[in-house]
Amino acid sequence: MEQSKRSMHLQSVIYALIYGATYLPAVWLLKHQVFGQPVSIMIAVVPVITFCIFIYKYIKSFSAMDEVKQRVQLEAVVIGFALTALLLMVMFLLGLCGISNSLWFGYAYLVCYCWLFYFIGWIVSKRKYGV
Repeated sequence: MEQSKRSMHLQSVIYALIYGATYLPAVWLLKHQVFGQPVSIMIAVVPVITFCIFIYKYIKSFSAMDEVKQRVQLEAVVIGFALTALLLMVMFLLGLCGISNSLWFGYAYLVCYCWLFYFIGWIVSKRKYGV
C-alpha cells in the first residue's frame, strides 16, 4: 500500500515537471512568433494537454493521501486561489486607472504567480499542521 502511494505521488510530480517542460518553451516560441498561426495553435495546445494530465494524476494521488496531507493540500489551494483573486482584482483596478505594467503583471506571468501563491499556501499550511 505504501509503495502505491509513493508511486502515485511520484507520477504526479513527474507530470508536473513534464507540464513545466512544455509550458516554458511554448511561451518562449509563441512570444517570439517563430512559427505561423496553425503551428502556433498546436504549440499552444501542448501545455494545455500536459496540464490536464498533471491535474488528473494529482487528483488521483490526492485520494491516496491521509487526512492531514489532504487538509494541507486543500488549504494550499484555497490560499493560492485567494491570493490569485486578489492579484486579478488589483490588476483590473489599476488597469481602470490607466496604470498597468504588462512586463510584470501580464497574462504570461499570471500562471507563474498562481504557482507561487500555491506554494506560499503550501508552506503556510505545512507549518500550521507540522507536517
